[in-house]
Amino acid sequence: MLRSIERPFKRGMAAFLGFVFPSRPPRDPFPKNLHRILVIRQHNQLGDMLCVVPLLRALHSAYPGVQISLMTSPVNNEIMLNCRYLTDVIQFDKRDFLHGKAIRLRRLAEFARRLRRTGFQMVLVPSTVSTSFTSDLLAFLSGAPIRLGAASLDGQANPSAFFFNVPVQLDWREEPHRHQTLRNLDLLAGSGIRASDLSLEITLNLDELKRGKSFVDKVKLGKTLIIGYHPGAGKTPNRWPAERFAELVELLGRQTRAAALITCGPMDEEQVERVRLALKSPAEIMRNQPIRHVASVLKHVDLYITNDTGLMHVAAGVGIPVLSLFGPTDPRQWAPIGPRKRYIQGERGDITNITVDQVLAVATEMLLQSHSSNEK
Repeated sequence: MLRSIERPFKRGMAAFLGFVFPSRPPRDPFPKNLHRILVIRQHNQLGDMLCVVPLLRALHSAYPGVQISLMTSPVNNEIMLNCRYLTDVIQFDKRDFLHGKAIRLRRLAEFARRLRRTGFQMVLVPSTVSTSFTSDLLAFLSGAPIRLGAASLDGQANPSAFFFNVPVQLDWREEPHRHQTLRNLDLLAGSGIRASDLSLEITLNLDELKRGKSFVDKVKLGKTLIIGYHPGAGKTPNRWPAERFAELVELLGRQTRAAALITCGPMDEEQVERVRLALKSPAEIMRNQPIRHVASVLKHVDLYITNDTGLMHVAAGVGIPVLSLFGPTDPRQWAPIGPRKRYIQGERGDITNITVDQVLAVATEMLLQSHSSNEK
């Protein structure tokens, strides 16, 4: 329903704005005297959102003291709250501007007026997988005199590129494995802004950290270690077989005497239930909790073994050791970056080709390395 309403509106809006308001390039696309920057990343995928953190960090470092805002969709608004590189997080919910089959133009105009009153001087719209007419339009409506966004992606023209006066050709065909964090940063090409840190980051407050530790302490029941597992994934080809997860939980439990914590989201119930039924030893199952609480719990886990899914990025964002299992998705693009991050990809891009012995060997090595680091 929403798409059938949006398409004709977008086509008409694009034609009108492109004709009436041609974009003029700024004299200096990266001036030093900026006060307010807006980054628009209203993408529903958790990994895509968290992969923008290095861009936020780079902007924060390059423009110390500048107020940086991030615009998100409702799905990913919560995880970005309290981010130490941001002044605020703005939620944009397109459903607020629709009534049946009609567009609530007055509400949209008021939202645009609020954006303009904020006085943004620069707006950036990172695009790495696809472009978004809505995001590009919001960049224009912000009133920012400097607007950066995709002119094209891998040779495919962005039909709403005219909203930008600093359009950037984004082309990774010669470097198809370029990591998503770097692809976001490629929007700053020519600025001289560099990122020395490509790690993901979620900012948790003290209360959240205390609640997470309290939860983990209850699960550990006096055990020294706790290992987290995420058997689910939204896409079937990204799911390592549930029976192998159960076997891994048993083997690591006996080998390390670690407590087991299994995380489960709304789409993971069937897979997690299969794991539960195959287990012979106890494991705590954390079901359908708010994402920030899940992050606060994972912060206190010694190792997280996960399929390629959103919680893989959450675990990376709280800085713990993460072992990711990949099927058809390119891990060189998507696997978390860092010294305590490892991945295994199934042969020929098939996650079922990963054996329990492979995962057990890497997990054991990671636990030993983590223990050695903690002792130093």
